Amino acid sequence: MPYKRPKSRLHREFLYLDNETIVNSLSALEAGKVDEIIQKINEAREGGFTGALNAPGMEVGGGRKKTGSIEEELVRTRTTFSAFESWYSTLKTADAFGTFDEWNTDVRDALGVGDTIEFQADIELTPVHLLMRTFLAFAAATEHPGSPFQQKGQELGQTKSMAKQMRAFVEGGIPGSSVYPVYLKPFGVDSPRMIGTLVGEHIVRAKDGIQGEYRVIAQVDRIIDSGFGLAAIRALGDVPPTQLEVDTVRDALSHFIEPAKEFGLDITTDDLILPPPVVVVRPIAVYR
Repeated sequence: MPYKRPKSRLHREFLYLDNETIVNSLSALEAGKVDEIIQKINEAREGGFTGALNAPGMEVGGGRKKTGSIEEELVRTRTTFSAFESWYSTLKTADAFGTFDEWNTDVRDALGVGDTIEFQADIELTPVHLLMRTFLAFAAATEHPGSPFQQKGQELGQTKSMAKQMRAFVEGGIPGSSVYPVYLKPFGVDSPRMIGTLVGEHIVRAKDGIQGEYRVIAQVDRIIDSGFGLAAIRALGDVPPTQLEVDTVRDALSHFIEPAKEFGLDITTDDLILPPPVVVVRPIAVYR
């Protein structure tokens, strides 16, 4: 046998973890579990972490301020993943995850809004969002002296103007926000289409990791069977989408289809406004 597979996968490498949702859910389901985690963390803060950081061979430069900062980061990390393990175990024991081992119309039709589902999927940034993030990185490089992409004068002005417009789009209509809409393809199957949004503050690893095969836990948010479709980018935040917004986004983004080819990206009209049927999920945890 050329390769012996592990009997179990105990290690998890997270791409995304919505800890706030997990803690809130765990508090409602098993309040004692949260109290237990907090107690263990307090015990670690009082003796474990501080002692370890001050042990021989673990001296940290910068004095107490830096030691305290590292300690708090260790506490935060331990709290986050302890809460996930307890939450996951609680829901798993209660058979509270919807699961499936293939992806097709029949499985999609069986889903219910509010279902918490667990599945294996290929994840990739939506082409429109990938284009805009790529262009913003390019625009930033054009201002750096010595960069192979450096620009000056009118050309630089045009690039900065376009970048300003794209930045407004990637913020989803909410200035300062950081969102990453992604296609989720269960078991590599891309139809029926499933889409979700990763919120920047919950992304655990580097953003260049937002592509590849992952284990996903998500809640079904919407199942769109009819209507005007789903805009890949929101132009207005904090309000439900309207036909006017969808039409405006379609008109604005259609001008990016041809320029996208210069970045090696193939964008179709169905990537601008996703036609029904579409399953919209809210990712809770994404890991390997």
